[in-house]
Amino acid sequence: MIEAYDLALVAMKDALVQMEREIPTPRFVKSAAGYRGYRFTERLPQQAIFLKTVRIFSAIQSLQLTLDAGLLLDAGALMCILDEVGSDVQFLTAPLVFRLEWEVLHTRFLADFFEEEFDHPEILKSSQKRDRVSRKHIRAYIARVHGHGDTSSHIDVLKLIDNAFSGYIHGAAVHIMDAYNSEGFEIPASSHHQPLLDIRDQFATYLHRALMDCALAAKALGCEATFSRLFQFITSTFTDEGSLR
Repeated sequence: MIEAYDLALVAMKDALVQMEREIPTPRFVKSAAGYRGYRFTERLPQQAIFLKTVRIFSAIQSLQLTLDAGLLLDAGALMCILDEVGSDVQFLTAPLVFRLEWEVLHTRFLADFFEEEFDHPEILKSSQKRDRVSRKHIRAYIARVHGHGDTSSHIDVLKLIDNAFSGYIHGAAVHIMDAYNSEGFEIPASSHHQPLLDIRDQFATYLHRALMDCALAAKALGCEATFSRLFQFITSTFTDEGSLR
């Protein structure tokens, strides 16, 4: 697993370098609220896809570190983040990869994604209201475009995955109880703590999915050689179900 993880990081980092070359570079700007920083001023779909892939690259490394540290509650939260950001990549790349029409949902998603947090120098006077695309609509789109066969069942599976780990982020009681070891709450958990072992067993699947999302992003940005290298690495390293070969 360690060797596969190290190779996966190298492959993803190389993919990010290649993708970054395909998009306009960030500019140093001043926002309406007076903040100065780098931004993608064009707000292109390709830039959003790239940024989402950067987030995946960070989260998969954070997941490995929190698992090694025994912080299973935080590892569960990172899995939820990877699920959500991965679905964002699948949602945004579909029109580019499959040559589909750009839908109103995509326009709304990008507007929300690139919106600044504040639009007034006095932040309490900020007036913006986000128009977020719901997870329900994103799941439905992914099931319709990426799914095969029973779309309803595909939606149910995606919803189940989202719900299974969201409690780690929101602090649901049943998820926090995973830190209990029959005698007390053990944070960080010992290496033999069963809930930690259960989450650790899923790491290969999450690494596989992170690579798949990265490959999708590369293809959407026109990096065909990078996509081919990633796909070859994925198929030679993982089974179709996401386990290590």
